[in-house]
Amino acid sequence: MSRFGTLGPGIRPKLRTWLGNLEADLGLPFILGTWYFVDKTDGVSTNGGKSPTNAFADITTAYSACTSGAGDGICLISRGTSASATTSRITFPLVWSKHGITVVGVSAGARQFNRARISNTEHTTGAITTIAFGTSTTITDSASGFVTAGFAVGDVLRIDTTSNTNDGTAAIVTTVAAGTLTCSASSFTPEDAATAGSTTINSYCAQLIDVTGDNNSFSNVSIVNHSSDAAAIGGVKVQGNRNAFNNVHFIGAGHATPRAVADANDLEINSGQENTFRDCSFGTDSVLAAATNSNVLFDTNCWRNHFDDCEFRTYSKTTTGGAINSKDATSMEGWQFFRGCNFINWNENGLTANDSVFIGTKPTSGYVALDNKCACFGYTAWDDSGANNTFYIASPTSAASGAGGIATTI
Repeated sequence: MSRFGTLGPGIRPKLRTWLGNLEADLGLPFILGTWYFVDKTDGVSTNGGKSPTNAFADITTAYSACTSGAGDGICLISRGTSASATTSRITFPLVWSKHGITVVGVSAGARQFNRARISNTEHTTGAITTIAFGTSTTITDSASGFVTAGFAVGDVLRIDTTSNTNDGTAAIVTTVAAGTLTCSASSFTPEDAATAGSTTINSYCAQLIDVTGDNNSFSNVSIVNHSSDAAAIGGVKVQGNRNAFNNVHFIGAGHATPRAVADANDLEINSGQENTFRDCSFGTDSVLAAATNSNVLFDTNCWRNHFDDCEFRTYSKTTTGGAINSKDATSMEGWQFFRGCNFINWNENGLTANDSVFIGTKPTSGYVALDNKCACFGYTAWDDSGANNTFYIASPTSAASGAGGIATTI
């Protein structure tokens, strides 16, 4: 169906043709379902979302409007260059469990830091002394500041109290009032404000989007997790199968604090199979990675995932960091394919060689296949552990530059 409605026999032929051409001129692919529009500047969450002039304000609302398997689409409208005009905000992790949704960003289409962006918004109380824990599931603020601070249902909380009794994460907000947050997945120890002392409550996203559905498509967008929380270690998690990502820039742990945490990543594939990444970029060379983390983390029997003409960027002085991380011996099944990909590590003094593109544990029955167009810069080796035998290059070994060939490492 056209987003202008069904162009049926009641519309004059010339008008029907004009509307069809107008839709085609906007550059959106044909879908069987309905297009929903997101406009951070002029959109309103209570709009219908079915036209650019009646757009939603955020991608979470647009996703809720889509029907799984109906072939619906989401169009992210980008205006200008400011974050307020280009970025759809997510306040809590979006579990993408629906199937067959097409997401397209309308912007210049830059390969890195595309201006059609999806990013996070954090909520915080700041350090205050009016917080108490009334029951195992409730937090109260005698200053009634929760609504003002912007907390919302679905927020995942980190709590930092002077007494340390209720420090922790993973409390999920179920109801919000000015003076009370009710949470699930929590077991607070009751404390009055005097006992708790100075308390800070932050919201965070471990990943922005967790794609558990199948047959979804994401094109021409950036997905960036800039949270400063130490638990915000990822950008996108893919657990579904046969999803496609085209010209998507993935940035997880886009702040120095989470980038100092082991296993931080831009993309985690966890049990996902037969997903494809084309012309995508991973990571950034402007946030220092100070721990053993990577661009892509494989976990739990991943199989037949393809990366074509992609770039993997890190900024690391920690030689144990890498680009591809195998979580454990069961991270992969069969092959992961990389064709025409560049792996680049950088720091402010130029290229510094990390030990290895591949880090982590050798999979029991999984391998990484590289074609002869892949190259690494700022890494000593593709895999510095002779016991791993995980990387295979699908061509004869390239000669070093001094021997007349093209150097594949620096």
